[in-house]
Amino acid sequence: MSTPDLQMSQALVVADPRGVRVVARSEGFDDAEAERITVLFGSRPAGVACPLAHFACPFGRSHVAVVRVADRPDGSLGFWFLVLARELYGHLGDPFAIADRYPPPDGVATGPLPALAWPLEILPPRTVAQIQELLKSSDSALLLGGTQVLVDGGRVVVERAAPDESLVRGLWQLLPDRNRADLWPASFAFSDELGFDAVALPTLPPVPTGAHHTEDGLRDYPQSHYELALQVAVESGDQRALDRLFARRTSGDTIRLGLAIIGGAFLLAAILKFVLP
Repeated sequence: MSTPDLQMSQALVVADPRGVRVVARSEGFDDAEAERITVLFGSRPAGVACPLAHFACPFGRSHVAVVRVADRPDGSLGFWFLVLARELYGHLGDPFAIADRYPPPDGVATGPLPALAWPLEILPPRTVAQIQELLKSSDSALLLGGTQVLVDGGRVVVERAAPDESLVRGLWQLLPDRNRADLWPASFAFSDELGFDAVALPTLPPVPTGAHHTEDGLRDYPQSHYELALQVAVESGDQRALDRLFARRTSGDTIRLGLAIIGGAFLLAAILKFVLP
């Protein structure tokens, strides 16, 4: 297996009543794509603060943006972009861990910035003890129901007056590895334009397509195989079972594998038809 591209670019984008602009960037950074994403994040509703939020989304065709969003002292909103190859993001899968590893520099950044590189390592595996503590110290019914919704292909959209880092980070601790890499979280956004799979919004969108909005709806979501198996592994302290759950295929993986097997069977049948007498 080849080593993915470990290089990352970074930039600071500022949004205020005058518009959106890139004020600091590393060489080769795609300003236009960052400005587009910043605009789609939405305009700040009156009276809504954003002390700290994170989101991840596609950045062009082959990259992913991990973004830290926070109010700035002058009243503007700062978007700190980390952009990495999609292949690398697929190996990591946790945008919150990526953002925590590379906090923005102190002070107000302007002008050129250095490029970054992820070290030649993967993120540490999630442990039973970590998941036990997560479920013990949070609204476990909300987290487990939301996780099952995401595994089933739905969206988790909740109404919040401020960022909900604990909810969305918690969901990403409970999801299988492949789902974490394929879905897009936001602990806060001002609009639903970027189509996050899990997001907290100050106002819910009028059309709840594919989304579960209410807290009770998430808590009462029908329990299915993944949620039940996760609870059993955690309650029994079975690390091997937890590792298998996190490494499980998604439904898309299963479909692709099935099609590959069918295609291989047809190819083998065709070869045997012409080779054997």
